[in-house]
Amino acid sequence: MILAIIQSRLNSKRLPQKALMNMAGKPMIQHVVERVRQVGSVDRVIVATVYGGNGALAARLDDMGIECVRWEGPENDVLRRFVSVAEGVRAFKNGEPDQVEYVLRVCGDNPLFDPQSADELCFAAFTSKADYTGYQIRGKPAITIPNGYFGEVVKLSALQRANEWLPENAPEREHVTACMYSGDQNRFHRPFTTHWLDVPARYYKEKLKNAAVDTREDFERVREVVEKET
Repeated sequence: MILAIIQSRLNSKRLPQKALMNMAGKPMIQHVVERVRQVGSVDRVIVATVYGGNGALAARLDDMGIECVRWEGPENDVLRRFVSVAEGVRAFKNGEPDQVEYVLRVCGDNPLFDPQSADELCFAAFTSKADYTGYQIRGKPAITIPNGYFGEVVKLSALQRANEWLPENAPEREHVTACMYSGDQNRFHRPFTTHWLDVPARYYKEKLKNAAVDTREDFERVREVVEKET
């Protein structure tokens, strides 16, 4: 099965509480969840946050019927958070246990997330069998370029391997997958395999190239687009 994990928190330094800020009559995180739920390849959607100031987020998600997991570990160890959430999923398909094989990682500040592109990415991941599958923009990983439209797909086994081999203080832990496509692969008992797709041509036709919400200015700019689309 493929599990979508949306990472979100309320104590963002540049724009605190942004996940719950109103955007076209809904909190921003709800827009993200609704778009991720449109990804046909995804079997389950979970918002992953942490303790320490995120109680209001968890309560609001619960009110909306959105599955949320609050992790008790360090806030910056997002890699371990993802592994913990994915390993804790218990599901059944046709009466048989169904284990998480792939994780679609989505940032909670992407209210214009593109479901169609995510489905294309999931299909490419299944076909290539790579540890990591992602989009690139002009030869650079799209996840490293603020855009707000795309996620990344990674095998749970690859996340577990990175979690096992990366030191606890490794800065890559905050960025979850960075160690899989950059840095010294000799640190691991075997290199990670990657598969890259060029972003869909429709991205270059978007008037708003960066739809990720990081600041108040970002929020107002993206909210205007969301309100026009709803």
